[in-house]
Amino acid sequence: MADTIEELDGILAGAGPAETDNEKYWQAVRAQFPYNGSIHYTNNGTIGILPHMVLQAQIAVLKETEIQDGDTGGVAYPAPHEAHGKLAALINADPSEVAITRNSTESMNIIALGLDLKPEDEILTTTHEHYGGWSCWQHRHAQFGNPIRKLDLYDPPEDEDEIVRLFEEAIRPETRVLSFCHVTCTTAWRLPVRKICAMARERGLITVVDGAQSVGMIGVDVKDLGGDFYVSSTHKWLFTPKGTGLLYVDDAAQDKIGLGYYTGGGRPTARRFENNASQSHAPLVGFAVAVDFHNAIGTSLVEDRGAAMAKWLKTRLSDIPGVRVWTPMSRALSASMVSFSIAGMTSSDVGTPLRERYRVHSRGLHEGGYHGARISCAMHNSYEEMERVAGAVSEIAANRC
Repeated sequence: MADTIEELDGILAGAGPAETDNEKYWQAVRAQFPYNGSIHYTNNGTIGILPHMVLQAQIAVLKETEIQDGDTGGVAYPAPHEAHGKLAALINADPSEVAITRNSTESMNIIALGLDLKPEDEILTTTHEHYGGWSCWQHRHAQFGNPIRKLDLYDPPEDEDEIVRLFEEAIRPETRVLSFCHVTCTTAWRLPVRKICAMARERGLITVVDGAQSVGMIGVDVKDLGGDFYVSSTHKWLFTPKGTGLLYVDDAAQDKIGLGYYTGGGRPTARRFENNASQSHAPLVGFAVAVDFHNAIGTSLVEDRGAAMAKWLKTRLSDIPGVRVWTPMSRALSASMVSFSIAGMTSSDVGTPLRERYRVHSRGLHEGGYHGARISCAMHNSYEEMERVAGAVSEIAANRC
């Protein structure tokens, strides 16, 4: 396993072309992850597993801080403050527009409780929101009385413009905030964020995008997307340390949020919502290394690999009697996760045998009235693991009561 980016570059170069279907290359990528659990890990959508160099960076910083022996194994790690610049560059933001938080849930709460709204201003969200992206608005309602309404996207059309039209038709005169996912945690739909934000901007709405499942899995350019706020749990697909995430506040939206958590003075920037002064520097150094690790492979290649593997799995699962795949086949409306259900079975009915009998770690579907499981196709996963998933689902579906 590589300790430095230079070593990683050499290993990957020796594995042949950096292409989606070069399995030798992806085996070299997998070899950078020390995870050796007995369960096949296909649940990056909940939490990621760390690459060796990200883990070692944190260990080295902790040892240096607590022991001060000066031994980093000869590796020159980034400084803690570099994490913000690397993250900002990855998503095309200014460093002043990003804060490193603990996860999407914390970021969503900062936004929900901090927005300057009138009590009658309505928050419009959807039936696909994760609890962490929904409960913050419930709390806002309880504290300030703002009404909340959900747009029903249970079985949305597989057409970007039709999806935008659904959002547009749901807007009322009292609607002030539009809060929605980039990639849903339920059906793994990729929503047309840029088009939705453009429509909302024309109507003077504040846009809050929950990108918990996006940064590190697909390309994210916050300026191109055009939202006011963007959050992400980078510990999932970017493989940053556990307990790290992203809050993006567009420079033009800085004055739209002022209440709640606050740690800095001077000109308001996103950095006022974080405080790393007395915390360990290990997560920040690990964060910077994780971005470097991701960049060594490249966002486009990571996205293409995940999309290809997900398409393969969707095709296989769609051929199994009794199985419904909720994730679209369309590349534009999907990413690197696959959600499915089996007729007559609950999420537990599907997930428990997957884990206990077939040793596959999935995530159950719970939000929005769905039942089934979700499989993640991360850079460390293989087609052999996806074949195992497909075979297991086929047997579970065939033996259902």
